[in-house]
Amino acid sequence: MIGTRQQFSAANAYRAIEGVGAKPEDFMKMGLDATRNLLLRAEAAIAAGDRAAKAQALGSAGSVVEFMLGLTGSAPGALSQCLASVYQYVLAAILKGNAGDDTEAVGAARAALEELAATWRSIFPDTIGWEESGSDSLSGRRDYA
Repeated sequence: MIGTRQQFSAANAYRAIEGVGAKPEDFMKMGLDATRNLLLRAEAAIAAGDRAAKAQALGSAGSVVEFMLGLTGSAPGALSQCLASVYQYVLAAILKGNAGDDTEAVGAARAALEELAATWRSIFPDTIGWEESGSDSLSGRRDYA
């Protein structure tokens, strides 16, 4: 129990509640942006030969994608089926990237999510998105801890 509290820093607490009260379309953007950032971290870790950082980033990315995949079943229909297909593709690419230090697979997962995010943002626009603000930003926000 004590170890759990020590790992739950202020930044982690902020991230844990950031989506509370968000509209579903904004929550989706947060998930896509977070996953994109984690995949970029994994690509950098693979390039640097840091297998632990790669595994951690891909594990976290997989968890976010699995969560979003679980949400697709909450409102069955054509859109949910399409989203589920994209998420399953991304999960398969994450597994391949992790197993073989495959930057091409991780890049393919990221590209699929970037296409989905671009489509999502065309339907539900942001005031500032990562497309305008640079690759190291999440949700276009400068205050992301």
